[in-house]
Amino acid sequence: MMKNIGGLLVLVCAVVMSSCEGCGDAEDPVNSEIRWANDVTVFETADLGAVALNVTLDQINMETVSVDYASVPGTATEGDDFIPVSGTLVFQPGEFSKEISIEIVSDEYLEQDEFLTVELSNPVNGYIKIGASTASIGIRNDDTMIYTSDEGYEASESYEGKSLIWSDEFEGETIDLNNWTYDLGNGSGGWGNNELQTYTSSTNNSFVADGKLFIVAEKEGEGAYTSARLKSLNLQDFEFGRIDVRAILPKGQGIWPAIWMLGANYPEQGWPACGEIDIMELLGHLPGTVHGTAHWGIDWSNWNHQGLSTSIYPANFDEEFHVFSLDWSEDNIDFIMDDDVFFNINPSMMNGQPYPFNNPFFFILNVAVGGNWPGYPDETTTFPVFMAVDYVRVYQ
Repeated sequence: MMKNIGGLLVLVCAVVMSSCEGCGDAEDPVNSEIRWANDVTVFETADLGAVALNVTLDQINMETVSVDYASVPGTATEGDDFIPVSGTLVFQPGEFSKEISIEIVSDEYLEQDEFLTVELSNPVNGYIKIGASTASIGIRNDDTMIYTSDEGYEASESYEGKSLIWSDEFEGETIDLNNWTYDLGNGSGGWGNNELQTYTSSTNNSFVADGKLFIVAEKEGEGAYTSARLKSLNLQDFEFGRIDVRAILPKGQGIWPAIWMLGANYPEQGWPACGEIDIMELLGHLPGTVHGTAHWGIDWSNWNHQGLSTSIYPANFDEEFHVFSLDWSEDNIDFIMDDDVFFNINPSMMNGQPYPFNNPFFFILNVAVGGNWPGYPDETTTFPVFMAVDYVRVYQ
């Protein structure tokens, strides 16, 4: 506008400073959240091939967004269960979803359910919420075949002054019913120990494959488990000799595998009068220690037992085969693991009770779940678990 100042006309320019949306100013950059679309659980089958995980942005970004990713082993291991992956996802302007593919290694062998994770890191033009950087892939197993290596300790095939009088090498296609029969059901009071398993004769719980006997404990539901208990009662019993049993043992809180014997007069005499010889017992929460124990007494009120343990720390008995043995003669039993004697029982240890171990005994092979001894499964216990027996041999 014009003003008259001292007789002079002066042009005055008024400048108004203002700002507004839509006046051409640059918008604030978008900072997108980078997040996983989902976790995934799959069944390991021959047709599976790979698993896809999706990573998304919570809103479209007009800048290039990137984030690094890498697989992280859990109970699933690299090479054996999956092929490791790593790299960088790049979202071009306008993109909001990317896929990561993880190859799963499938086989036909029974395994525990497993998992791995994939982790995001180093975001550019985006962010990852605290605690939200990983996605989980669960691998469910529904195979029945079991793979075991033959690695481990081997028993001698001969002993001076003794001959092999009986063995089961488990070389057939089925369990030999001339040697073994089954205990079935829940037993009285959980087999006298408040155990959780139901013993079956199903091939899901016991079978012969690859020259070995497998006894498998499975979880069927909350607090419900199945397993198998094989015995040679009225089929094969023995008095004295060298006994060798080669086995791989399961582990886990509340898991209790056993290789043991009862007096053949058990149906008439009952327990503990018949005598019990525990060649090997293992408490699953202590997977590197086994126990050898003898039980006796004229009745429950006079029950006695003595035993000792031996360990292979830091190794565990589920890693390879070991041989559990007795050197059993009149008035003496040596308990042996991998040819090392670790316990002995003889009549001087009976505490006034009869010595029942100079009579015929039969074999029992089983995997129990829960009970007063060894305790009960918890969130750390994974199923299925198995005991593999390579052979049972008797020399006299």
